[in-house]
Amino acid sequence: MKIIRLAMALLAVGAFAVGSASAQNYPRMTVRYSSNIPEVINTSRIDKFFSSEVEKRSGGAIRVQHFWANAIGGEAEMVDLVGSGAIDFGLIVTGNQFSRMPFTAVTNALPFVFNDGPKLNRLTRDIFTNNPTIKAELDALKLRPVLYRYLPDYRVYCTKPLRTLADIKNKKIRSYGTFVPVMLESIGAIPVNIPPVDMVQAMQSGAMDCTYMFNSAVSAFKIDQVAKYATDLSFGVISAHTLFTSTAKWAAWPENVRKLFEEVASEAEKFGNDLIAADEAKAVDGLKAVGMEIVPFQQSADLAKMVPDMLDVWAKKMAELGKGAEAKQLADYIKANR
Repeated sequence: MKIIRLAMALLAVGAFAVGSASAQNYPRMTVRYSSNIPEVINTSRIDKFFSSEVEKRSGGAIRVQHFWANAIGGEAEMVDLVGSGAIDFGLIVTGNQFSRMPFTAVTNALPFVFNDGPKLNRLTRDIFTNNPTIKAELDALKLRPVLYRYLPDYRVYCTKPLRTLADIKNKKIRSYGTFVPVMLESIGAIPVNIPPVDMVQAMQSGAMDCTYMFNSAVSAFKIDQVAKYATDLSFGVISAHTLFTSTAKWAAWPENVRKLFEEVASEAEKFGNDLIAADEAKAVDGLKAVGMEIVPFQQSADLAKMVPDMLDVWAKKMAELGKGAEAKQLADYIKANR
């Protein structure tokens, strides 16, 4: 009922208002754009690039209203709010929606699988567009993907230095979703599933020893206030929160509006690739400047041997859900194209 009432209230405001024609006969529209992260996080610049270019190229006819940090609806509600059309565009962390989109989540949920961000964007678009199981999941949820991005190498930031596997043993490390905990347990750590906004408080209280994040997000999330040690150990890249709209809303928009959104989304993805790579390249110097020590991990090869093949772990989980054949086909495709 909460979601229905929120959806009705948002729709009452009006998803868009069609008025006089503007450049290329674009209708006058105001679209609501929900993000799960704060505006200050560097990847939010991708969303602002998208909105500013849409407004500019439409001659101001199409306006984008941003709602940052789940201000318009919580993480658990976002799939339904976007699918119903109550929100025009919404960023969804597919790995946090595993029970509803277990195949769609595959490139977001798995650590230690991918290491090339732009290539992962292309792979994610490929399987979202062509894999029949993923297409069926998204159709059932009435979702259409619009904009892809990746998150760079995940690492750990701790209150004490991690140099060896013995140092990791029984360390409480922030995790998320279904499969990051599996990876952390395999190397002897204790996973603590909490959202990013709670990381600092959890470390201050002693509920966590380390957090799991990437270099260019450390300052924005204030991790450097509680963690004085980083490591050069990488757990791989992942597909980030994907931007979705509803299939019905997409079909209802005029063709020139859909074309504009597609063109700008493609350019925003390229902008994001360059942004993330550039920010990561200079992030280590930023960590050192605030007094964080980058600790070389001495047993990287041994650690890698302890982590199971996470695609196989995922496929086994899918088999338990009665989707073993479909999962093997997708896992084999990903292994051949990652």
